[in-house]
Amino acid sequence: MKHAKGRRSDKEDQFGAVLDFAANVHTNLASDHRPPTLATDLYKFIDELCLHRHEPLAGSFRNLDELGTKLWNLSSKLKKDDHTSVQLVCLDAWVTPTNDIDTSALKTTRLCLDQGHVALAERVVEKAAYHEDVLTRQRTENHPENSIIRGRLSMEYCILRIALAWKQDRLDLAEITLTKLDPSMNALGPILAEDLADLLFEIGKDLIARSNFGAAVQWLEKAHDLLISHNLECLSSDVGELQLAIMHSLVKALIHVPGEDARRKASSMLSDLDARSSDRLVIQLLKLDLLSTESTAPDQAYFDVLLRIVGTVHVSEPNLKTIMHHVHKLRPGSPGLAHCILQALLLDRLVDAEEPEWVEKVLVTIIWNAAVSTHSAVEFSSMKQLLTKLKDKLNQPIGASATHAAQMLLWKQVEAKYNQEDYVDAESWCHLALDAVFDSSGELNKGKLQRKLILIHLAQSDYTKARNVYFSMSDLNMNAQETKYLMYKVALRSQDSDLASECLGTICNGSAKDVTLLYACVLEAQQSGHRDQAIAAMQRTLDKDEYGAPPVVHLPALLRCTARLLIRDATDNSTQSAAAIDGICKLFEGAAAQAKNLRRDKKNNTFSLPELDWFSRNSYNLALRSCTTWKPRQTWRLLQTCLKFIDLYPKDIEASALLDLSLRRMFCDFLGGSLLIVMARGDDQIEDQLQHYLGVRKHAQSFRTHVHEQLGKLEGAAKKDLLCKSSTFLAFDFEAAVRLKAWEDMGRLIETCREYANPKVYETLADITLSSEASTESWSSTQSIMILLTPVSNNHQLAGASRKFYSPRTQGLIPEKQIVNITWQLENNDISKLSRWIRCLFQLALTSKAEIANHLLDQVVGITENAKTTYPPEELEWLATTTFNRAVDFYCMSQDDDCQAWAGKALSIARLVSDGGSLHGMLQTKYAGLSWDK
Repeated sequence: MKHAKGRRSDKEDQFGAVLDFAANVHTNLASDHRPPTLATDLYKFIDELCLHRHEPLAGSFRNLDELGTKLWNLSSKLKKDDHTSVQLVCLDAWVTPTNDIDTSALKTTRLCLDQGHVALAERVVEKAAYHEDVLTRQRTENHPENSIIRGRLSMEYCILRIALAWKQDRLDLAEITLTKLDPSMNALGPILAEDLADLLFEIGKDLIARSNFGAAVQWLEKAHDLLISHNLECLSSDVGELQLAIMHSLVKALIHVPGEDARRKASSMLSDLDARSSDRLVIQLLKLDLLSTESTAPDQAYFDVLLRIVGTVHVSEPNLKTIMHHVHKLRPGSPGLAHCILQALLLDRLVDAEEPEWVEKVLVTIIWNAAVSTHSAVEFSSMKQLLTKLKDKLNQPIGASATHAAQMLLWKQVEAKYNQEDYVDAESWCHLALDAVFDSSGELNKGKLQRKLILIHLAQSDYTKARNVYFSMSDLNMNAQETKYLMYKVALRSQDSDLASECLGTICNGSAKDVTLLYACVLEAQQSGHRDQAIAAMQRTLDKDEYGAPPVVHLPALLRCTARLLIRDATDNSTQSAAAIDGICKLFEGAAAQAKNLRRDKKNNTFSLPELDWFSRNSYNLALRSCTTWKPRQTWRLLQTCLKFIDLYPKDIEASALLDLSLRRMFCDFLGGSLLIVMARGDDQIEDQLQHYLGVRKHAQSFRTHVHEQLGKLEGAAKKDLLCKSSTFLAFDFEAAVRLKAWEDMGRLIETCREYANPKVYETLADITLSSEASTESWSSTQSIMILLTPVSNNHQLAGASRKFYSPRTQGLIPEKQIVNITWQLENNDISKLSRWIRCLFQLALTSKAEIANHLLDQVVGITENAKTTYPPEELEWLATTTFNRAVDFYCMSQDDDCQAWAGKALSIARLVSDGGSLHGMLQTKYAGLSWDK
């Protein structure tokens, strides 16, 4: 008895501890006081309770029942996601008296499973298992009043055991538990049958998610059979949906199970589903899935199902994604059918849905489908009709983003067709991209497509269509550099020079930094054989950079290429325009300026020695060839350019090259001076004329600097030619000096003539002098240039006569007297020409410098007496009569001494006339008749 009493005392202590702990928890939670260790303490306490399965004392039932009720109510008030709520329910399951434990344990287990607390659910089920044994024994004791309740609780307990085994991934245990229920399946009430079917359905779905389709079929079939075994009318209103869901999942699982039997079952069940609810999307999707598993998928059947979906389904974002997914599955085998589905979806369903994003998405997909199709299943006419209908229904273009995406796809197709030289299709794709539905693309994108159309028409040689595209452009795109370049190509090929010039001008004006298009125009003009346009393009290019070029372009090569074209054009063209010739001159001048700038940098070898040589030689040769056909100034500009290039040659080149350069320089100076003489003689502007003469003098000075060196190295005809040029150039220099009134240089130039001993030079000098102001200028202003040359002659009498001119009183003699003296000393002199010069000189000096006139008369006497040829009689008669008349003038002025002197000179000259003394006698008679006494 003592032992029994002690054991009872231990139970009382244990149950007292349980009551105390439970009451303490209830108090804390009811007052919102939650100790930090509450959750841990609850778990620990529940674990300890699991170790004790003794029945409570008889006197504690009421206390336990009240406390259990309080804990249950408190847990109900807590939030569902509060773990403490679940723990309180578990605590309640242990605290509640035995006669209600099953109900409490089942509720607790269900709550734990719903909340995902599998471990707690397992603890509760362990306690329920103990009481389930008790219930089983009680059923065997034949208590009819409780047998129904106990049976229901037992079946509910089994269902929870199946659910717990599933959550624990112990389907083998679940099957064992389900086997226990098999004998009493028909005894399940409507609620439990539906709960069990729902559980089996969830297990099947979970297995499908884990791709365990075979096991899923087994569990889903059990769920399906369970519902069929019951009268559905006795079940809840949701059982129909549950049955459809089970059948749907079962078909879904069967589709993935290999074997004809599984396919047959799936097809049969799918037919049953279709008969029950044909318009459901899930049913139609199952049909598509089933069709997809066939080895040779019937595209038409797939299309029919999908078209039915499009016509019946509610338009929403998820449904749209589903349809698009299956369209993509249909498209690889049948892009045409996919196009029909998308077109029906777009025009029949989406346009009226007022969802622009859906419309744009489907439209871009349609374009993508058409673009990536390897065959022409989707005709362009169909696409065009689609866009037309869409535009009419939308009444506005699609958004910018969708337009960009669509045009990118179309552009890729245009490029592909163009590269394949399929210009017809490329044009069609281009027109699709330019449809009004894509008007939000912006002018830049539209211009790019229009330029592609121009390129296509260029490739087709259809210049009329290219022009039509051009004139349909907006002003922005029409004036774009790229557009003008394409139209430049059109103009070249259609022989439209006006359009070519207009386009080239626009390109030139717009190429501020990048001249790539200008170079492209040059190349295009050359390749098309339009030399005039190539020249114009090259000149524009060079003018743009001031005859420079970007670093990537070899400037000398560009200049040479342009020069060749210009020269060839000038050579071939019989009517050479001043502008063309001026272009050649400008090019060589620009080349010289660029060469000078670039060669300042010693490391810059852009204009190498061969380049300098090319430009120097060609400018000189061209000037030489053109000096008789071009205007003098144009030729002279080329010669100046040649001289500039010569100045850029390095000093350390070979001797032979230096000799060649020296000769070229001299020839440039000679030809340049000759041209300037021509320009000076023909210019009416005094200032310009004097500038030309200054240029002549500079060229002459440069020529004389090198001529002596070259004369020493040349022989034969070359030397003779150079001497001829030298004497001619000397005459030009003399003329320039006279015109510039450089009197101090005239004597030096006359002295230089001795080196050439060319009578013709003196003739020229005499003519220049006689026609200049030097003969009539004030003698005092020209004294510095009146240096007489000492005659060099073996005739001492003539020499003595000549030296009379060197008295201090004769420093004002004009250069003509020098010329007369030197000319007389030359061999093979022309006495008749000399006599005319003397007459001119005498006539000039007669009234202004009498002493010169007297000396000339004396020189005539000496020349006549010593000349090998006869002095012209008419010249002697003129001199004699003119001199006598001058004496008469002095007589009239009562200057008897001068009269007698001049009369004596006249008689001396008259005596030399070969007329038998007739003139001399007549003058002598008249002289004798003069009266000296007044």
